[in-house]
Amino acid sequence: MILWPQPDGSVLATPQPAHAIIAGQLMRRLAERPEPFEPAVTAAIEHDCPWQAWEMAPEFDKATGLPRAFNALSGEEHVPMWEQGVAMALANFGQLVGLLVMRHGSHIYRLGILGGRIAPAAASLAAMQGYMAREQERGAAIMARLGMVEAEVAPLSQKLGMVDSIALALCWGQARFSVGASTLTRIAPFAARIDPWPFDAPSLEVATEALHIPAPFADAQAMRAAWPELPRRMLRFTLCGP
Repeated sequence: MILWPQPDGSVLATPQPAHAIIAGQLMRRLAERPEPFEPAVTAAIEHDCPWQAWEMAPEFDKATGLPRAFNALSGEEHVPMWEQGVAMALANFGQLVGLLVMRHGSHIYRLGILGGRIAPAAASLAAMQGYMAREQERGAAIMARLGMVEAEVAPLSQKLGMVDSIALALCWGQARFSVGASTLTRIAPFAARIDPWPFDAPSLEVATEALHIPAPFADAQAMRAAWPELPRRMLRFTLCGP
């Protein structure tokens, strides 16, 4: 769950697959059109399919009174979930989409470890490194079956990483965030500037649905009881260039 605290003490909680809807909207509007186009867009929309089961029944974080945040999972928890999601993507969306979801897992781990965003414990680090090693081998086999080479696949992965970062920054309430080769700067709660501007129009509007949590829950039982009836809110963002 992507948690965005609000000034009134409430929280906007966006399931990971819901933020991926924004990533798909952005992928469709890149000035440098991804090819093949439809698999790239599908990969953007489905890149967080590994989270679907988790977000249906989020775990309670007793330290915050909220569902556990997406970045609170350890490597030992995240890696098996991600590998199951990759298998689902390969089975349902095709080899290229599955390949891009698989590679995105490694992108997440590299970004966190090498980018200094996380300092995983030894067991978590080992789980992430094991995943990245397996992804290299499996990814090479899938590319061979597709008749594609790294020079063709890497730009698609880079574009997926960028649109994912933009969608994450928006739903997470980040004031300033690195999004690939660009930087996102929030200029209002539901508006942001991206520089350099990578899209095919001077401005864009994107949207997805989030849950509105009025206040922290007393305990896990209270969260489970309230969850199905939590109010929903459409998050509509306006993006522009410098």
